[in-house]
Amino acid sequence: MARTAWGWDGLGLGQCEAGRGKMGIDSERLDRVVTGFYEAAIEPDLWRPAVNRLAELIGAHSTHVMAFDMAAGTETIGFLEGIEPEAYQGYLDDFLPHDLRVPRLLAAPVGKLLRNQDIWTHDERLSSVIYNEFQKPNRLFEITGAQLGMEGHLSWFGVGRRHEDPFDADEVAIVRRVIPNIRQALRIALAFHHEQLRTRTLADLWSRSGRGVVVLSPGGGVVHRNEAAEAMSRAGLFRLVAGRLVFATAALNAGLASALEALCAPAPQIPDATGFMGDHSAILTLPDGEQTGVRFLPVLKGAGVGGSVLVVVFVPLAREPSFAESEIAQFAGLFSLSASEQAVVAAVIEGTELAEHAARRGIALDTARKHLKSVLFKTGCRSQKMLVRLVERFCFLRLR
Repeated sequence: MARTAWGWDGLGLGQCEAGRGKMGIDSERLDRVVTGFYEAAIEPDLWRPAVNRLAELIGAHSTHVMAFDMAAGTETIGFLEGIEPEAYQGYLDDFLPHDLRVPRLLAAPVGKLLRNQDIWTHDERLSSVIYNEFQKPNRLFEITGAQLGMEGHLSWFGVGRRHEDPFDADEVAIVRRVIPNIRQALRIALAFHHEQLRTRTLADLWSRSGRGVVVLSPGGGVVHRNEAAEAMSRAGLFRLVAGRLVFATAALNAGLASALEALCAPAPQIPDATGFMGDHSAILTLPDGEQTGVRFLPVLKGAGVGGSVLVVVFVPLAREPSFAESEIAQFAGLFSLSASEQAVVAAVIEGTELAEHAARRGIALDTARKHLKSVLFKTGCRSQKMLVRLVERFCFLRLR
C-alpha cells in the first residue's frame, strides 16, 4: 500500500503536495491523525486522543464514536468527547430508543458525509425533545459525520461545535477524507472485541496461559505487543529490530514474510465471522527443549488492505490445557496405535506413573512397558519426554 503525503493511498487519502496540502493543512499532522485511528483499533485507550487530534485540526469541540450493538442493546465501542460522560449515558438510556434520526442514519449510504440538514429538518430539530433537552444544553451544534456500516451495529463517527457556525469547506473535506480510515479502524477494533468475547477476552486468556501477542501492520511494523511477548523477546525467542519482528530461523522469517505478503495481496482471503483469516503455524524449540507454538493470524475487515493487521501469537505448549481424549485418539490414528498403546500415551501425557497406569488397566507392569516401547518405536521417539513434545506439536499444528 503506497503511502502519500496525505497518508495511505487507497484508504480515502489522495495524493497531495509534500509538506502542506492543497487546503493549507500540514500533511504530516494529518498523517499522525490517521495513524492514531489505527493505533486506537489495537489499544482502545487511544481512541480519545486520536479523535481529539482531529478535532484540533478542524476546530471541532465534540467528537462522537459509536458502535451500538442493535441486538444486545449496548454499545460495543462508544464515547462522546466534549460533554460529561453522565450526559452521554443519559442520551443512550433516555433518548436513543426514540431518536427519529436513527432509522434515517441506518438508511444512509455508508461513509457518506451527513450534516444536520441531511438528517432532520429545521422544524424537526427545534421541536425535538432530544435537541432541547440533550443537544442544546450540552452545546452540540453543527453535527457532521457518517454512518460507518458495521454489521449488526448502529455505527457512526461525527464531529460538532459549541456554536452554530458551520464547518467550512476545507474542514468538511478533511472529515470526508479521514472517515474511510476511521471506518477501517473501527472494523479492526470490533474484530478484536468479538474475538475477545468468543474466548472470554483475549487478554485474560493469553495472560493466564502465558501467551505472547505481537500485532504487526501490513508493512511489518510492530504496533502492539503484550507483556508476555516482551518477556519472550528478552528470553531470546525473537528479536525486535528497528520496530520489526525478527526470528532466529530463516524458515520462520520466511513464514512471517509470506503471511505479510498475503495480508497485502490485491485479492486477500475472505475473513471468517471473527475477522480472522486462515492461519499459519510453526514450532520454535528453545535450547532447553521447551516448545513454543507460533501462529500467524491475519485479521482483515472490509475491502482492500486498509485496516488489516497480522497478529502473531506465541503459545508455550507446556502450559496448554490438558489434551482431550479425542485429540489423543487422532494422534493414535496418525501412527496406527492400538487401543492399549493409545491408553499408555494418555497416561504419559497426564504424568501418570507406568505402574499406576498398569494397575488402573488391570495389566501387568511388563505389559504396560511393552505398550510404551511399541509407542516409542512407532512414533520415532527416544523417551517419554520426546513423546509428550510430539503430542504437543501435533495438537498445536493440527488441531488447535
